[in-house]
Amino acid sequence: MEYMKKIENFFYNRILRGLLFTSRLGRKSMMGYADSGINFDYIYRNSPSGYIKIGRFIDKILLNLPSARATRTRKDVIIKMLQEEITRNKEEKKITRILDLASGPARYIVELIKEENKDWVEVLCVDIDKRALKTGKELAGVKPIMYRKVNVFKMERYKKFSEKKGWKPNVIMASGLYEYLNDEDAKKLLKESVAGIDRNGLIFIVAQRNNPNRKLIEQLGRVKSGEAWRLFYRAPKVLKEWLDEADLRNAEVTVDSWGMYTFCKGRTGG
Repeated sequence: MEYMKKIENFFYNRILRGLLFTSRLGRKSMMGYADSGINFDYIYRNSPSGYIKIGRFIDKILLNLPSARATRTRKDVIIKMLQEEITRNKEEKKITRILDLASGPARYIVELIKEENKDWVEVLCVDIDKRALKTGKELAGVKPIMYRKVNVFKMERYKKFSEKKGWKPNVIMASGLYEYLNDEDAKKLLKESVAGIDRNGLIFIVAQRNNPNRKLIEQLGRVKSGEAWRLFYRAPKVLKEWLDEADLRNAEVTVDSWGMYTFCKGRTGG
């Protein structure tokens, strides 16, 4: 067993690491950006590049791994779900106000807002990563999306903004956040989200059940602190229990075809 572990470590650290370092996604993932919104935006764009000729080929392989393909599908599911909510609210003559927690650049929001719905949507994207927020602002242009630097666990700034502007979300979403939180912090955030949303509002969470490339990301991926990229994976049953405990109506949890992402939603009381 010890012998096999040495072989595995040699493969990842002496062979695979060198190959991945030639690609854009591989290098950024190993240098502290594995969990960044910038990296996920790069996966969404799906345009391979590298630092030497072979790097582009390696990048293309990484961008076609099951986890990357599932991430692009995640974007499409988010857009579809939000568009349905916009249509629903528009029929009731209500503007859809979206608060996106730890949003990153939020390319899915940018792609969601088009000429035909832009007057019916207002979005506040909050994140602690200034570079991701800057990228988001550049992507959004004149679309009705605000980007603010906020620690989602220190939401006093958001609350002050909400009170000052009289702006309260009727959708609170988090995609790529809950898998970084332990159970206690995740439940606390869910509770705060329910308390901070307008009546009959929609809570939408994207979490992870598993990752088809888990060993690769844990062996080589690094977050900003320099630590290994490790996530909290949760069974759909657990997430459904959390939604029910939060007294959300019509709670649903579905899993994508890769068995990777779980899409969780529920509605607060009217």
